[in-house]
Amino acid sequence: MTDTYTLTVRIDSYDFNGEFYFIGEGYGTGEEVLKHVATDHILAMKQRPHVAEYLLETLQSGENVSESEYRQADPDVSCGLHFDVNHQQFRFWVGDHTVEIGGQPTKSELRSIAEELPA
Repeated sequence: MTDTYTLTVRIDSYDFNGEFYFIGEGYGTGEEVLKHVATDHILAMKQRPHVAEYLLETLQSGENVSESEYRQADPDVSCGLHFDVNHQQFRFWVGDHTVEIGGQPTKSELRSIAEELPA
């Protein structure tokens, strides 16, 4: 059976506040989701001068699902990513565990953080 995950991406800024919902297969731990999914979103957000560019790319990619579909999912692991645009801070959570991430993380730093998450 394939591992499944859900990921909520929450963005807070002066201009926009909202959530996007993702459902995927192949990853069943917080470490895997942070390494292979959330890292891509973090890097995409921090490399755009305006959050609107990230939002447009995310919406155009068609990867996100409706909130109701997200709520009905029965994933192996549920994770979340919060981006405070105004303070340039990221927070990743899985279960009851939360990790604070600075505004300029590299891919290698994110992978290292992922490896420190509890199994």
